[in-house]
Amino acid sequence: MTPCLRCGRPLAARLPRCVYCGADAPPAAAEAPPEVPPEPSPRLLVLAQTGDADPVALARALGLAAADAAHRVRRGGWQLLRIAEPAAAREQVARLAGAGLAAVLVPEAEVRSSARPVVAQGGAWTGHELSLRTTEGSMRVEASHLVLAVQGPIAREYQTSPEVKRARTATLESGYRFHLHRKGEARPVELDPGAFDFGSRAPGASSLLQLSAWVQELTRGGLVDDAFRRLPPELGVAESAAAGPLAAADALGARAAVRGKAALVLDNLRQFRFYSAWRAAVERGAAAGGGRG
Repeated sequence: MTPCLRCGRPLAARLPRCVYCGADAPPAAAEAPPEVPPEPSPRLLVLAQTGDADPVALARALGLAAADAAHRVRRGGWQLLRIAEPAAAREQVARLAGAGLAAVLVPEAEVRSSARPVVAQGGAWTGHELSLRTTEGSMRVEASHLVLAVQGPIAREYQTSPEVKRARTATLESGYRFHLHRKGEARPVELDPGAFDFGSRAPGASSLLQLSAWVQELTRGGLVDDAFRRLPPELGVAESAAAGPLAAADALGARAAVRGKAALVLDNLRQFRFYSAWRAAVERGAAAGGGRG
């Protein structure tokens, strides 16, 4: 927002003078149109179930080399093939269906919105449910609430500087995440072993093993997806860890300077959240009526 030339406070758009001191607003500030939120993307994600696919049919439908198609079949499960405009996405789904492959479309805007989890800060297992403290208040998660659980490792490393000619000796501890997707809620609950407060009931085992045991109890007989571990990491600038062991590691990393410059930490947390969001969208679509089109 434009500041007032007299008092420096922000000027409200379209008002002729400052509401604080009464000074006349510059013409540009008085005539500024209201901010318009960006239009949601019309693009669609093309998702396909490749585990039971014929490699030759998959290669033909996707225009892949035979070796690439065979690799997708070996990896199995649901896979993101592309993000495209509606016409192109529907055309590809038609080709996949013609080749006998299961494929669905999910709106990109829906997935982007769902890729913003509710982060659990701490909690406990009561014997039949998770009692959590989250960034948005207290929450209880029971097995009957779940649509899907997604879990996977988070790669973390320092950004390689072109100025550094020697290999780094410092390394970063990898992370892990659990996402609990609940019925009637688009956003998952995220559990981070590196920043989870167990309170006075600190586990004797590692935080990762303790949360793994809780999630296993919670999802017993339910659907759990751990296929993210098979994907090559797509690294981006890491978010700062608010607390926990990884926060301490980040603080140490910030002091590990290379020629006087702090090293930038990268991870693939955004990739995990996006994967988790579209994977849950597939299950919600199936539960709502046999998929999407």
